[in-house]
Amino acid sequence: MDDSQQPPVVVIGAGIVGVCAASYLQRDGHSVVLIDPGEPGMGASFGNGACLFPSSIVPMSMPGTVKSVPRYLLDPDGPLSIRMRYLPRLAPWLLRFARAGTPERAEAAAHALRALLSDVQEGYAPLTHEAGAEDLVHRQGYLIVYETDAAFAADAGGNALRERNGIAIEEVSPARIREMEPDLAPIYARGRLIREAGHTTNPHRLVQKLCVAFVKCGGRIVHEAVTGFEHQGSAVTAVRTQTSRHAASHVVLATGAWSKPLAAQLGDSVPLETERGYHAMVARPERAPSIPVMSGEGRFIAIALETGIRFAGQVELASLDAPPNWNRARILLRLGLRMFPGLGMKDLQERQTLWMGHRPSMPDSLPVIGRSSRFANAVYAFGHGHVGMCAGPATGRIVTDLVGGRAPHIDIAPFSPKRYA
Repeated sequence: MDDSQQPPVVVIGAGIVGVCAASYLQRDGHSVVLIDPGEPGMGASFGNGACLFPSSIVPMSMPGTVKSVPRYLLDPDGPLSIRMRYLPRLAPWLLRFARAGTPERAEAAAHALRALLSDVQEGYAPLTHEAGAEDLVHRQGYLIVYETDAAFAADAGGNALRERNGIAIEEVSPARIREMEPDLAPIYARGRLIREAGHTTNPHRLVQKLCVAFVKCGGRIVHEAVTGFEHQGSAVTAVRTQTSRHAASHVVLATGAWSKPLAAQLGDSVPLETERGYHAMVARPERAPSIPVMSGEGRFIAIALETGIRFAGQVELASLDAPPNWNRARILLRLGLRMFPGLGMKDLQERQTLWMGHRPSMPDSLPVIGRSSRFANAVYAFGHGHVGMCAGPATGRIVTDLVGGRAPHIDIAPFSPKRYA
């Protein structure tokens, strides 16, 4: 049977990773069907921090991180919270998280992430050109600001890890901070500038425009919920949904935080958890940062988007079906207004919106990218945690190489689904 008679590649999940995979597969000559029960980009891709930071290579579990967790949990404004009723189910993941925090494993994770994230701008370029979305991707760098010398010093380990991986970091004086961002509150004593960084001014619209281009070039988007798979021997032959069946030459699983049960059906047990992220938006701000600004203490980003200024961050570990804790988003808003007091308080209640989404989080901060252990034509592309927006293009290229029977452009062994077997 020739290629024109083969079933399509079925990509499950229409967030940024799934859409990039579908787009690169299509550019490689494959017929592609993209399946998602919702509208493209309405999950974590909708409300993330919009960051395209190749410097985001520092794993969440670093040497000493576990010792800091009690302090984070006791701080009501701190960047981490855990739903106590979920703790028994979360305990195995937390144990793996703690084990990932050795110097050797942190170094290896950073090296692997550096390879995955380093070409983000180049990876997006052909996709945004095709989609007419080049205006949505920018390369301006980002600024990290610290209120105290202690907070500045506490980041030394992570920044040394970045520098060992070739990421240049410039120290910024208080006077330079004020010169760069005059609307910042005058409370910051130290700063770091990382020029090798970009952002998108609208992550949701970026996904939408990539999808429009995908469909225009012959791709098909199906709004259905996947329930399982059909297979013969070592090959998946079809994807089942609640309402129909879709024949498949290959399957790509890119359903983010919802990937765990489908991966189990494909033969792999992965310690994937949902790391719930929040954001607060202020529309029509009177002041906004000229480049993304991160709080070294609060661990949140302030970024100017097409729709307003977004404060994004805050980590909450809870189940997929737990209701949002909107106080986490309100904390972000309060901290953001403290960072940029000139945003304007007039009609603030009417101009603010709050959001919660699910980051797919692995204990070692490395995504799962590779072939299923059971089915050679099933490929995983999930678990990107905080770097999905940045890693989408590279993951799409890797998936395309695996489907095409080629060696990927980077070593993907660190992302293997078998690493926790």
